[in-house]
Amino acid sequence: MDLVWPAGAEFDDRALLLADSLPVLAIELGVPVRLVREDPGAGPRWICRVDPDHDGPAVLRRDGDLIESVGRTHEEMWETFSLRHTWLRTGQDTYATDAADLDEAVNRIINEIRFSYPAFALRGLDWDQLCEHYVPEVLAADDPFAMCQEWVAQLGDAHTAVHASPRPLSLPYKAFHTTFTDVPEGSAAWEAGVRPGWRLDAPHEEDVARRTGASPHMRPYAIGRRLLSATESQEWRAFGPGGEDVRWTEKPTGLPFGDLVTWQKDGRIRIGQWVAKSGTAEALDTALTELADRAELTLDLRGNVGGNVVLAWATRDRFLREETVLGSVRYCVNGKLSEPVPMIGKPSSGVRWGGRLTVLTDPMTYSASEDFLSGLQGLDHVRVIGEPSGGGSGRPRTVRLLPGWTLNISTVLTYDRNGHCVENSGIPVNVSRQWR
Repeated sequence: MDLVWPAGAEFDDRALLLADSLPVLAIELGVPVRLVREDPGAGPRWICRVDPDHDGPAVLRRDGDLIESVGRTHEEMWETFSLRHTWLRTGQDTYATDAADLDEAVNRIINEIRFSYPAFALRGLDWDQLCEHYVPEVLAADDPFAMCQEWVAQLGDAHTAVHASPRPLSLPYKAFHTTFTDVPEGSAAWEAGVRPGWRLDAPHEEDVARRTGASPHMRPYAIGRRLLSATESQEWRAFGPGGEDVRWTEKPTGLPFGDLVTWQKDGRIRIGQWVAKSGTAEALDTALTELADRAELTLDLRGNVGGNVVLAWATRDRFLREETVLGSVRYCVNGKLSEPVPMIGKPSSGVRWGGRLTVLTDPMTYSASEDFLSGLQGLDHVRVIGEPSGGGSGRPRTVRLLPGWTLNISTVLTYDRNGHCVENSGIPVNVSRQWR
């Protein structure tokens, strides 16, 4: 079957994502799938179309050998790829619409997680038991949104969660529960006097903690990140070890403080987050060129919670020396895991690094950062220092619930080159070091 993806530079990033997803699409559809950028006009095809005149919500539909993904915008059309599990489950045309009421939203959570969540056995969880306990609690709750968050948080997966839409954005700090562990010099909190070891004023910590799921070693930091998140500018308060009490006003951006890529002449590079079209690739070109006479680089990915996985893959390829099997993934379809599908990496055709590489990690090295690191860890010229990464390279999909609510669901288990499952435990380190 041909998957017909639109031509044009604005569609290229997602073409790479789809190319990576061809094995799972073949498993789901039961036939080999190839990605093409022009409609061949005949044969079994999945045509992806942006149609500004499309009447109604984005839709994924099938008529015989012809499958269509149609939306009025690029984003609407792309949403249909998160709908394909619903489409496979129901066998019906599937539309990007909100649930009609709380009962329907609850049923979406039950059925969508059961169908495409891959880690019940890995985490030793019984989804039916969790549903039996929490569904009555949700339906009777004064705040069903909070109870849905608590329910899904029992999966212990930071990618699989009920979110408000628009989602709150984080401040550029790290905290272990309410204790600051990283306050960048020059940031608003730093200028107010806050330093690592200070405590955030967060009377709602217990409530947030109940509604936060993550791998055990990541969870205290995930709670801190949620406590330091909001949708608008607000006043924040922190207390120092000597009785200091400071307040400052700050609007979260969801981005690190300062430049996304920084480097020093001693060979240290820091990437704060994987943000597409941010100048990261160009900055890395410059950094690797200026540092070319060094024998070793140290790449700091501590606190890099992920972002654009295509950028992370492209950066990983700068450190590969030959085509290699990076690891594997297992997809979840209808509650069952596929056989492992190898992940193959090829050296970049752009500016590459030929020396040794040390990568610094912590429990907030997560998601796309783990996609970067998986497959590099274990190579002779790469070592990892610090704490295991967060444990969540799960390629999440998004499902609409009620207006203002969405559900994210991990869909794969990722394994490194040694067969170690990244989910829930993270990528191992060569040298253990506690940063906190």
